[in-house]
Amino acid sequence: MATDRKYTYYPTVITNERWYKVKISDLPVIPYFPVNSFYEWANYRYYGLRSATAYILVFDLSNIDTFQYIKTLREQICESRNMQNVPVLVVGNKEDLIVSEDVPSNSKPAISSSSDEKRRDIVNLVKKHWKCGYMECSAKYNWRVMHVFKELMNMIETVSNRDQSPMLDNIQEALDRNKCVVI
Repeated sequence: MATDRKYTYYPTVITNERWYKVKISDLPVIPYFPVNSFYEWANYRYYGLRSATAYILVFDLSNIDTFQYIKTLREQICESRNMQNVPVLVVGNKEDLIVSEDVPSNSKPAISSSSDEKRRDIVNLVKKHWKCGYMECSAKYNWRVMHVFKELMNMIETVSNRDQSPMLDNIQEALDRNKCVVI
């Protein structure tokens, strides 16, 4: 079922021998991502959209057109805040409704896999062009839901470890400069 209002969860997560207190906000579809703090305060008070440590953008695998919303929302997020050290994980949900060729025809779910090519295009866009994580799951049957959150926590930890390592910053600076010195 689609989220109809804001839900907030406060789980405690232990991963890689570190303890995290996490705040997860499950939000309904929003018409736009706030471009500045004023719009966030006026329209999405207490959502914490612009100050989030990471984002999980979820779309419906049984309706590939819902990915367009994720695409638009991600563009708005990138335009309105610095995303340099903010992990984004794109998740295709409702995997239980996708038919695989190995599944016997008598146990097939409702949706056929005719959109496999579109799914491959989405995975390619997300991983190669957006440089984001991508996973598929089924919230209904709890398939890979824990893996989604583990992956997100690993992404956050990788970013925080990179922030604490000046050596990595120096290497990244050298790679980003694209400068040539001729002596």
